[in-house]
Amino acid sequence: MISTYLKKIYPLFLSPKSKKQFEKIIFFTAIIAFIIHFTLIVLADLNYIQSSSYSNNGKGLNPISSIYTPFSIILLYEIYLLIYYLPTSITIYLGKQYEIIALILVRKIFDDLANLPIGSSYFDYETVEKLLLTFGGLIALFLLIFLFYKLSGNKPERTDEYECKDEKSRKFVIAKKIMSLILLLLFGILFIRSFSEIKDAGSLSMDNIIHLTYKMNNTFFDTFFTALIITEVLLLLFTFELSDHFNKVIRNSGFIVSTILLKLSFKAEGLLNVGIILVAVAFGVAILSVHKLYETKL
Repeated sequence: MISTYLKKIYPLFLSPKSKKQFEKIIFFTAIIAFIIHFTLIVLADLNYIQSSSYSNNGKGLNPISSIYTPFSIILLYEIYLLIYYLPTSITIYLGKQYEIIALILVRKIFDDLANLPIGSSYFDYETVEKLLLTFGGLIALFLLIFLFYKLSGNKPERTDEYECKDEKSRKFVIAKKIMSLILLLLFGILFIRSFSEIKDAGSLSMDNIIHLTYKMNNTFFDTFFTALIITEVLLLLFTFELSDHFNKVIRNSGFIVSTILLKLSFKAEGLLNVGIILVAVAFGVAILSVHKLYETKL
């Protein structure tokens, strides 16, 4: 009965067709948001509009800061892809988490570049040094993600429950699809709640919208990664029914640890944030590499 409902509901939101439609929406929304943000910066620079966020003392007057907005929208698409690939492979699913973290770090770099004190009477060498170290952290993270996908060897191909060879595998795919729909529902709730925070602020001013965008890391992503940890614990319990192999149990447990570390990174700032991210992804790569050794040598 559950499988029957899944065949009706699941394709509406997480089918290849719905994925392409969502891609188009994200593409056009990101372009429009970038144009609007950039236009507001130009108008503020010409003194046509007044906003504390777009004043000479504010963070938003540098045109580079307009890149922050489309990157925030692209991050929403990465979250959708994470949910989309959950029924396909746990490894690909974790890889999408790493991609989300990498994009958050890139977005932060754009924000830091927009606020560099270049041209001012006081040049903050400490800020520049931290930014350069963040650059190095991003390159290291990019390399770690490459190694992770290289080790996984998985291609993101869709798997339906009726293609499974045994009953246990079929139930596991159904369980992952149900969790995907639940995560998608949570994604929608968090997104709507973010806009309700603007309404609660009293007005739909540009200052409130900008404040919401910068606050997203501490609310939206922090809450969503908590849900991902719960999802991975449930997946670990489901895998016990499929296999009791020690290496698979340790692999999935290690993936949970990696996700927990990623969640903790949202509480850290500066280079500590980058350090925790690198440790989290490096741990995932190490766990997967040892898992592969078990599969090839035993």
